[in-house]
Amino acid sequence: MIKPAKRRTLSQDVIMQLLEMIRSEKWKAGDKIPGELELAAGFVLSRNSVREALKALVHSGILESKAGQGTFVTASALRNIHSMELAEMMRDESSFIELLESRLIIEPQLAYIAAQKATQEELGQLSAAVERTEAAYLNNTYSLEIGFEFHRIIAGIAKNRFLMKYIDSIKDELKLQRGMLLLSHMSGEDLQRELNEHRTVFELISNHQAEQAREAMHQHLETALRILNKGL
Repeated sequence: MIKPAKRRTLSQDVIMQLLEMIRSEKWKAGDKIPGELELAAGFVLSRNSVREALKALVHSGILESKAGQGTFVTASALRNIHSMELAEMMRDESSFIELLESRLIIEPQLAYIAAQKATQEELGQLSAAVERTEAAYLNNTYSLEIGFEFHRIIAGIAKNRFLMKYIDSIKDELKLQRGMLLLSHMSGEDLQRELNEHRTVFELISNHQAEQAREAMHQHLETALRILNKGL
């Protein structure tokens, strides 16, 4: 059922074949999929290449990794696949770029305001979000929801109800955008760098360095925009 991966596509080819196994319901919700060694042998690839593909699918909510048990198809796998496919079909080339551009206008200023207003309790919440994200990445349980939480907490700290509503209103679009990034052209190194940037923004907000927090958030989103542009 699994074919050797094409050398020019490697992890992307692995991802597409795994998605097809789920889409065709050869692997159903709750099913345990083959381990890395078995998949690597079937794809004629190294375990590292297979591991990167599996991580992307875990991060997109299509697979879930359970410590000591293996990797399983999530209950929402088909819905997540269909949502991302629908988004890909319906969007024009610039829609996701425009979404990130709107965030570039708004979120650096939210970080600036958060650095001025943050209480110790709020900083504790933001610190916990950063730690959850880093732990999830290391444990291979990172999800789109966890990644979104960091940005939402910063918006909450800024205490602007209208901008908070804006962040909440684009939540679904952000998740779709992120899922497509992870499945197409964001590498594990890109994700690790992004999480490091989250910690940098947190530390600047924690130290009430408003100007630096704004600049760090701007650079963080600009990097995401460059990655997205490469894939379109």
